[in-house]
Amino acid sequence: MTWLILIGIAALASLLLIIRSAPKSSEKSRKSAYRSEDFLFSPEERVFFLALKQAVGEDYEIFGKIPVTELISARYEGAGSGARKTLERVANQCFDFLLCSKTDLSVACALELYEHPVSGKGPAPPADPLRAICDAAGLPLVRIEAGPFYDSEEIKQTIASVVRKDPLYLVESDGRREPRISSIEDIEFDP
Repeated sequence: MTWLILIGIAALASLLLIIRSAPKSSEKSRKSAYRSEDFLFSPEERVFFLALKQAVGEDYEIFGKIPVTELISARYEGAGSGARKTLERVANQCFDFLLCSKTDLSVACALELYEHPVSGKGPAPPADPLRAICDAAGLPLVRIEAGPFYDSEEIKQTIASVVRKDPLYLVESDGRREPRISSIEDIEFDP
């Protein structure tokens, strides 16, 4: 009789172990179906981010990995099929970094890191559609060669040469344009 009790307890314990291990294996398979990245930026991008942060200081907010289509869209009613196709070619790309004004988060410029071609031989690279799109949209695009280190002062000068000083406000052809006064000395007062 004691043998039957011991066999029953052993069977119950085995059944309990099987039941407890089943959810763990399915939970483990659910966890292994996905993985998260530990870092937003690659090691090269992190090095550039630190140099960029030092270069722009407290002047701008820096954002990274922003999809192109979050900033640029075609005016479908006025855009030809060529413009739409060109935008579709870059729709899956992201700007590596964006500089935005600290006061209103208006976009000052987009930055991209690029790899320098190894040799000058061979066919010329195709025209860059992203550059053409950014130029047409009025978005300054700064391209900086990826490397093991960056000169913060050089980055600062490059950005200063292309960043627009005022926020970009596109005025439609039927919209109102406000006059601008560049200097108080230019104003003439009638006596």
